[in-house]
Amino acid sequence: MTRVFGLVGALSVALVSSAAAVPARRDAALQVKRIGRLSLEFVGQFQNSPPGVTPATHTHYGYLSYIRGVRAFKAAPQSESTALFTFYADATTVRVLADGPLRVVTRVGKLTIYRDASGDATFTKPETFADGTRVLVGTFRQQVVLNTVSNSFSTFHQVTITSTRPFTAGGGGRLQLGRARQTFRITLTGQGTMPGPPSGYIGGYGVSG
Repeated sequence: MTRVFGLVGALSVALVSSAAAVPARRDAALQVKRIGRLSLEFVGQFQNSPPGVTPATHTHYGYLSYIRGVRAFKAAPQSESTALFTFYADATTVRVLADGPLRVVTRVGKLTIYRDASGDATFTKPETFADGTRVLVGTFRQQVVLNTVSNSFSTFHQVTITSTRPFTAGGGGRLQLGRARQTFRITLTGQGTMPGPPSGYIGGYGVSG
């Protein structure tokens, strides 16, 4: 009888110890560091739909050259082929206002940021900037102020994050860019080209707020 109680006691201790160990491992596996104060830098190109297309459409795409708290490139030289994060945005033009030589264009659309270490991104194939793992998706409203004399422009985006997914960074840690319903702003400057493609070139930055 004593031996039976001893076996039961030993089994109980083993089960309790095992049950206690499992949540500890699970918590460690799920631990994610969220980067709440976003600071991003963008390098890219864009393509507008041909004249006469209704509604007019727009895409811009490229790579992130800086992310606060995250390594942006896997190697040197720094370019689209060594960038660890790419972006791709689709938008529709909702209005164009004339103001002398300026055109004030309003668009709405969706922005996606990808984690992609494949090194296959190339501006000759815009779709290669949209073939990684989606780590942030957001909707945006964009205003473009175009100088029709120089064909240069500036843009402002107000982005609302709709989804964000943790990813594994260097060293094995897990990071997440922002949170759902958080907003951030993107400001870009650019130069249009005639003829295209691409329709032009862009560069700029994004910050939370």
